[in-house]
Amino acid sequence: MAQETRVFDGYGPKLQIETGNPVMGTPGRAAFSLMSTTDSNVKFVQAHTESGLTKFYSEGFMQFEAGSHPNIASKSGTAFAFIAHKGDFSINAEKGAVRISGKQIVLEASREIVIQSPKIRIGYEEENKTKDVKIIGQEVDIKAKKGPLADSLLSSTMIKAFTGTLAADLAIAGSASPVASAVSAIVGGQSNVLGISFGGISASL
Repeated sequence: MAQETRVFDGYGPKLQIETGNPVMGTPGRAAFSLMSTTDSNVKFVQAHTESGLTKFYSEGFMQFEAGSHPNIASKSGTAFAFIAHKGDFSINAEKGAVRISGKQIVLEASREIVIQSPKIRIGYEEENKTKDVKIIGQEVDIKAKKGPLADSLLSSTMIKAFTGTLAADLAIAGSASPVASAVSAIVGGQSNVLGISFGGISASL
């Protein structure tokens, strides 16, 4: 009976359309499939399976374009939309980069935006090419163990190691923190606390 419901049409050597294929694949039997190949044997498959999975597969490059007609304009300004009514929307470039470009890129979430990576960079690598970075929020929490930002926040490992000791003043003075700069500005590079000159700030016992 399964073979009786199968319909296969060939439109030359480069295009075949099939419905009701009884062969069980990983996503289930194919309810419909369209298969095409080029002279260089580059394959394209469009399939809809009994499990509900719809698949587009191309061995070559795939490109989607929309919104080029001069008389068609969306009220929202959206020319191309992906909508997932239930579940996640996943993009995976296993051996490459995911690149998004535009005049403006807006990421908006009703609950949270998460960026996870062993390394995160904001801005160009070239110095002074990124003109402005703004972080706006009612509460901003930054945690750092080392680096110029950690020194500025007095949270670096070096400063924490001397917390509560006389050497804490030296650790702060040797850091790039605003506290060190402020002390230097107030005392004019001279201090009577420890009698030791450190990083342009004098301290004395």
